[in-house]
Amino acid sequence: MSRKPRAKHGRRIPGARAGRLRDAARQVGVLLLLVVAACAPAPDPAPSSSFNATDTAWIQLMIPMNEQLLPALALAPPELAPLAAELERSHEQELVRLKRLRERAGLPEDNPHAGHQMPGLLSEADLAGLRLDPSGLPGKLREHLDQSASLARGERDSGADQETRDLAASIATTRAAQIARLGAVSP
Repeated sequence: MSRKPRAKHGRRIPGARAGRLRDAARQVGVLLLLVVAACAPAPDPAPSSSFNATDTAWIQLMIPMNEQLLPALALAPPELAPLAAELERSHEQELVRLKRLRERAGLPEDNPHAGHQMPGLLSEADLAGLRLDPSGLPGKLREHLDQSASLARGERDSGADQETRDLAASIATTRAAQIARLGAVSP
């Protein structure tokens, strides 16, 4: 069952407008990925030449996105606890694969996005706010899931390394299901 998109004021967004908004959000996600790729420091020469700038930028962004979400999941209220446990498992499994790809690509372990304020990337300030008021967690989860799905679709469509593209496709599919589950428990 699909949910009709709603504007901030709670009214339904007409179908065509919702489609335009989804397209615009997708384009912003791809643009963000390309900007990150262009701004990222040039990686050391990779042992494998199968990686392009989109692959390396995506790997370097998804690792901190997943890592920084994990502490917030511990703050989930009882109605979100089953989904939070699922998110924790999936994000930890993804991290194993992402770190393996980072190593294969010859990328450094440091986080080039440390201190950046980006959609879907929980900051220390976000986490501190959630500790004081966990009612904001569903919104932060939704933002993270939406943005990581958008970035995964961008990698899937524009990446060069097949293993990286396969992981991105898997994450995009997983995020769609997780977004639906979140909508079911926290409309």
